[in-house]
Amino acid sequence: MSTHTCDVIKIKLEPHPNAQNLSIVHIGGYECAVRTADWKDGDLATFIPPESVCPDIPDFAFLNGHFRIRVKKFRGRYSQGLLMPAPLGAKEGDDVMEQMGITHYEPPLPMSTGGDNEIGPPGFFPKYDVENFNRYGHLFEHGEEVVITEKLHGSNALYIFWNGRIWAGSRTNWKKEDEKNIWWKGLRQNPWIETWCKDHPGLVVYGEIFGFQNLKYGAGQNDIFFRAFDILNHMNWLNYSESRIIGLGLEWVPLVYKGPFNETLIREFAELDSLIPGAKHKREGIVVKPIKERQDPRCGRVQLKIVSNRYLAKAE
Repeated sequence: MSTHTCDVIKIKLEPHPNAQNLSIVHIGGYECAVRTADWKDGDLATFIPPESVCPDIPDFAFLNGHFRIRVKKFRGRYSQGLLMPAPLGAKEGDDVMEQMGITHYEPPLPMSTGGDNEIGPPGFFPKYDVENFNRYGHLFEHGEEVVITEKLHGSNALYIFWNGRIWAGSRTNWKKEDEKNIWWKGLRQNPWIETWCKDHPGLVVYGEIFGFQNLKYGAGQNDIFFRAFDILNHMNWLNYSESRIIGLGLEWVPLVYKGPFNETLIREFAELDSLIPGAKHKREGIVVKPIKERQDPRCGRVQLKIVSNRYLAKAE
């Protein structure tokens, strides 16, 4: 799971360009609109990022039952998240998410997912985590060569052929064969996955199964699509170019951009429509990573997601 915290920050108000009674507060790469009269520079606030779920308690009664925090547009500018007064005794930099009873929203899966785990093949198969660009975007340098792919709205899946059989897994567990669960259904509806895995035993293909949530990508009622986004070879992630060569025969997440890093341009890419054939809707977002794999002690593997404001503002 990517990092999701509710940190205490020190307020610095900036003018909203289109509203005299509103101000803008920047929190890393996030931007949040507030009523100017409610805050002054130096106040301590809790930043509650989008896709947080606030508890049903009096402190949040003003949300009128809409406890999932979204992106909203105020006077032509997106506001990402919510600012609340910091709890008594909290200090700048504290994570007060648990103290305030806030959780991270997890979309429900509409098909069978429970009671079907199994012990998987031996080896190390890391959970697939992508941190938020708004938190770690400073790790990229202007002009650094990067690759940007479309972030699809579905569920993580991984597949490997080992010891004479195909294995299917979710982000956290290997799954027993069951035609009702989405990971095996995705495998059977996309037979090229097993073909490729048999031709490359021991290599793990990571990707997204999709078409069954609120972004349909042109899928029919019982369709499950799959697109690969990474290959793991004996605990090592392959570089972008190498993965596409070895992964010939796989269907990949759409390539959005390959070239020098430019934050303004990259944020614009996140707001465009999906490149999946048949999709007639916005994209969920994008994933940015360097052309050559690298690690950073602050976030691990350097690859970051930007979730579209258009998507977050309309998400079910």
